[in-house]
Amino acid sequence: MKKPLTHLILAGGIFHDFAASSEALATVLAPLGIESRIEWDLEAGLVGLAESPVDLLSINALRWEMIGEKYDPYRDTEAFTPSLTARSALQHYLTRGGALLGLHTASICFSDWPEWQSLLGGRWVWGSSWHPAPEPVTITIEPNTALSHLPAFTVHDELYSDLILDPNTTVLATGVSHAMVTPQPVVWQHQVGQGRVVYDALGHDGASLNHPTHAQLLRDAAQWALHGEHPS
Repeated sequence: MKKPLTHLILAGGIFHDFAASSEALATVLAPLGIESRIEWDLEAGLVGLAESPVDLLSINALRWEMIGEKYDPYRDTEAFTPSLTARSALQHYLTRGGALLGLHTASICFSDWPEWQSLLGGRWVWGSSWHPAPEPVTITIEPNTALSHLPAFTVHDELYSDLILDPNTTVLATGVSHAMVTPQPVVWQHQVGQGRVVYDALGHDGASLNHPTHAQLLRDAAQWALHGEHPS
């Protein structure tokens, strides 16, 4: 019997049902032989990569230092800054061939860690990045990429807008909505040393992840991150 691929989902934060979306992600990826574990302690999960690396790491969390009055009620329990040990563990995990899938709010995480942008391939920038309220978002797949076999689709989600991307990032899909008619990069890939990274700005909730085409996109993205394979 083939050994399952190990998958660690680092989850948690405010304004989202991360339990439901993490369970949805685990279910979506299960057909690939991926066995998922959800970890709510981000520091422990990151540090643990040094001694117990996993086949696939997903960040499905909204954890950062929470500057601003809006976040005063949440800061004591939800603010998070990864330690130097955690940062080093993640960097080494990727450069040595790890696979990272960042979902939705992963681009907001770790905003006091400048290198996170180069690891994820881009990030949310406070003061310029934003998103409309959840609404139908039409996704167009870029040609001649790892996902170009997939059709366009529409999903109810938040369209993250005006994110900043690293120069070496390859955009795989863009999105538009009623409130944002300029195409925004919503899925991208890049490499960090020997490691492969995919970021999917969608995934506000489990319903989005369970959309049939979005679910297939996630499976294909995970396949590339894990094996460098492009579905035919």
